[in-house]
Amino acid sequence: MTARSANNARGSVRSPGSGHERDRGERTRNGERSRNGDVHGEIVDGEGRRERNKREKRDRIVATARRLYREQGYGNTTTQQIAKGAEIAAGTLFLYAKSKEDLLALVFADEMRDLIERAYRSIDLDAPFLEQVGALFKRFIAYHARDVGIARALIREITFLSNRDRAADLIAITRSITDKLVAFAERAVERGELDADVDRDVLANCLFSVYYQQLQTWLSGYVSKRQFERSLATMLEQIVNGCRNDRV
Repeated sequence: MTARSANNARGSVRSPGSGHERDRGERTRNGERSRNGDVHGEIVDGEGRRERNKREKRDRIVATARRLYREQGYGNTTTQQIAKGAEIAAGTLFLYAKSKEDLLALVFADEMRDLIERAYRSIDLDAPFLEQVGALFKRFIAYHARDVGIARALIREITFLSNRDRAADLIAITRSITDKLVAFAERAVERGELDADVDRDVLANCLFSVYYQQLQTWLSGYVSKRQFERSLATMLEQIVNGCRNDRV
């Protein structure tokens, strides 16, 4: 190699971070500057483009499934119809739900999160404890009564999960419900309505367990809705009476 060619070769080598390479580090794919200089795509409110796309697809899937269940019934709705309505490939749908039953649990989880919060906000925090508990469960019963067929399929799915990855969502929903019951119990103790020695977490879990077991008797067809509601009310009252402050 001649001295001249060597000098040309040295001159053609770009220094790190200069010219084109520096421009790539300073701009994202759409011309925006990246937070750390890497080309990762636009960041909006701490959410990357990939995460936002996944969330938007999930939201479309849930919204479409909910609409089709309402319009034509759960039994008459196929995963292909849901995928088409959500404007995604059928295979993409199964990245979010492993089966039609799992998709139902996904829709339920989204709806229940909102229902729990709305129900809690609608209940008088100074009402008698038993009345608060009954009001909370009545909102859930009304939700299931809208379509008993769907409710039956749902109870089967959340009792015997086809997708174990869904367990965390359903456990979180149960925890949210028992947290509301604990909050009611705390205020009842403060009012002197319940004994101060009552374990609020145990009480909340007992109340929810009785509700869920009795719900299954109705949705499984063993008893009518009226019989279920009467039995539930009696059992809840027995539990609460055992926790009352005898000094009141």
